[in-house]
Amino acid sequence: MKKLNNRAILIVDDDTRMLRALEKVLAGEGATVTVAQWAGDALDFLTARKSPVDLVITDLRMPFVSGMTVVYAIHKIFPKLPIIVLTAFGGPDVKAECLRQGAADFLEKPLNTATLLGVLERVFATHPAGTRPVQMSGDEKVEGFTEHMETNKTG
Repeated sequence: MKKLNNRAILIVDDDTRMLRALEKVLAGEGATVTVAQWAGDALDFLTARKSPVDLVITDLRMPFVSGMTVVYAIHKIFPKLPIIVLTAFGGPDVKAECLRQGAADFLEKPLNTATLLGVLERVFATHPAGTRPVQMSGDEKVEGFTEHMETNKTG
């Protein structure tokens, strides 16, 4: 039996190889996976309300906007949406800050499948199947977040 049947997961990472590897593992476990290589695309996807998302997995170090900002923004807009942070540049202080900003969990790279699936199982145990985040209207945004992304994307 696949562990992630009927789960929709959004992955945010600027590393194409990592995106594809995570996508393959999660889809292989039955999840519907959407990928974004840029934080702005992830936030656009979430706020477009076209497809519900059960969980976000985001890298911490990305160009233009950090994963910490992604965690903050998503948690502010969708406080019940669990977010898992992945990073190769972690440590206790970084983990503590991610959790303080609203992350449900924190994983360090390199990552193995068993660890990832164990964390997902634990996170989903606290977010039962069928639970979907309450979404905002298209006109709302996290103060300064969208403007910051656009400035940094072009500059």
